[in-house]
Parts: sequence; C-alpha cells; structure tokens
Amino acid sequence: MSAIPPVERFDPATMEGTLLEAEHVARYRWAAALAEGKRVLDAGCGTGYGAELLTREGAASVVGVDVDAEVVDAAQRDGSGAVTFAAADLRELPEDLGTFDLVVCFEVLEHIDEPEAALDRLAASLAPDGVLVVSSPNRDVYPPDNPFHKHEYTPAELAEALSSRFAHVRLVRQQDWLAAGLFDDDDFARVDAQAVQVAKAVAGEPGQELYSIGVAGAAPLPATPPFVVLTQTTDVRWWQELLQSLRDDVEAKSRHVRDLEGWLKERDAELAAAQAEIAAMQATRVWHLGMRYWDLRDRLLRRSGRRS
Repeated sequence: MSAIPPVERFDPATMEGTLLEAEHVARYRWAAALAEGKRVLDAGCGTGYGAELLTREGAASVVGVDVDAEVVDAAQRDGSGAVTFAAADLRELPEDLGTFDLVVCFEVLEHIDEPEAALDRLAASLAPDGVLVVSSPNRDVYPPDNPFHKHEYTPAELAEALSSRFAHVRLVRQQDWLAAGLFDDDDFARVDAQAVQVAKAVAGEPGQELYSIGVAGAAPLPATPPFVVLTQTTDVRWWQELLQSLRDDVEAKSRHVRDLEGWLKERDAELAAAQAEIAAMQATRVWHLGMRYWDLRDRLLRRSGRRS
C-alpha cells in the first residue's frame, strides 16, 4: 500500500488553508499569548513563519534558530527584518545568544538523535523565570514509520523529561477536529484571531491527542487558554480522496495477490500430476529393467577404468 508522504517542513506559500497550516499556526498563535513584551527564542524556526508571527503578536524581540543554514539564510532574506535568524544545532546553541523569557520548540525534538541533550541546552537558555514550550507527536497515536523521526515522546515521557529539569510542568493536548462556525460577513472574511465561543461535540481523553505540548519553567506557569485555528473544508475532501486512493490501491494489490494464488494452485496441480506420472513410470517393469541396465553399465565402466 502506498504511504502518505511525510511533511517535514511547513511551507506557508504552498500549504495555505490546509489542515497542516492549522496544525502549525495554531501552536504559534496559542504561544503568542505568552510572548507579549518578552525576549523569545524560536528553536527550530524553519522558514521563520512562526518567529515572524510572534513578532507581530507583540514579542519584544525574537531570535529564530535552525540547523539548516540555507533555510536560515532564506528566512533572513525574505523576512520582515524584525527577527534575528541564526544557524545552529539545538544541542549546541551558542551561549552568546543570551537567555530568553520564552523558548518555543515545535515539532523539532523528534528529528534529533539526542533530544535530551537539546532539552538540556534549551533549559540552559531560559531566564530564571522563563518558560519553555515544546511539542512532540504522540507516539501512541501519531501514524507510525515516519522515516524522518528519531524519537517521538508519549505524553508521559514528555512530562517526565521536563519534570527532571523544571519544578513546574503542564501538558497541553493538541488535536485535529472538524468544526462548523457561524460568522457575520466581516468576521467571515477575516483570517486573524477572533474572540469566539467554542463548544465541543465530542470528548477527548488525555493521552489520545495527536500532539503533546509541554509547558515548563522554574517559576509557576502562566495560564494558556485554548486556541483553535479553522481550515478549509476542501482539505477534508483531499483526505477523503487520499483515503479512497489508498483503498483502491489495497484492492488492486489484493486482486494481484488472488491472481498469484490462483497461478500457484495451477502450478501445484501440474507439479502433482508430473510427480504422479513419474511415480507410475518408476513402478513399471521397463523402468526397473532400465535401472538394472544402467547400474550394470556403470560397474563395467568402473572395472574397465581400473584395468587401464
């Protein structure tokens, strides 16, 4: 069965209006409530869309760091100029970056061979009353076998990793939902944050979330209200079409397997018939006389060879 190709770097230009955009942007918009007036580090900033968002939402300053130097150069070149970008491995963050009031690290730890080393360095980059916010796909729920992921934390593992470094830890659960919204004309046309009431039609069991987000710090943690980003319903059709494609692929392969099984049965029958025919030949008088003849011939040839 063909697999869904994993998306390892979010690109706002090509993924606008999709569920992938909602997943990625929701984290930064939610974290923006913690960033106002703060010095912020976006660890694993990618194309810089999240760092730029945090700046627009009122962060005093934002530094974006990513291991890919080419991506960092592009982010610095194409950005607003309000964000400082640097190329660095999170396990070896330069000390001259200073300390930060808020460090966000979204969908990065699972790509690192030594995520614990990265957590150590991120913790060291926090100011005494700073807050660290990190996310990870939930290994118990997230689709398996992503070739780019080294280690996905379960919620309990993420909480334990943070608790070993910080006095205060809280988990926030991120899940994908289908939604129906009602807006007047002006609000319907807007794409920025809006104050709305949200009601859920289904319950969620902690531990069953797709992504776990850990909030940690040495001091008591600030409140983090829920935040929802809506996406186009066309994205649902895309997933439905993909699912149907996968089903068609499975059916085609199943038919191929059935054809192979039929072919193997035919070959097995032919083999059984040939074996039965050989067995019948071996039981005849002619066969036994022939075997005696060849045995006698071989002995005479061996004896003749010894005399020569």
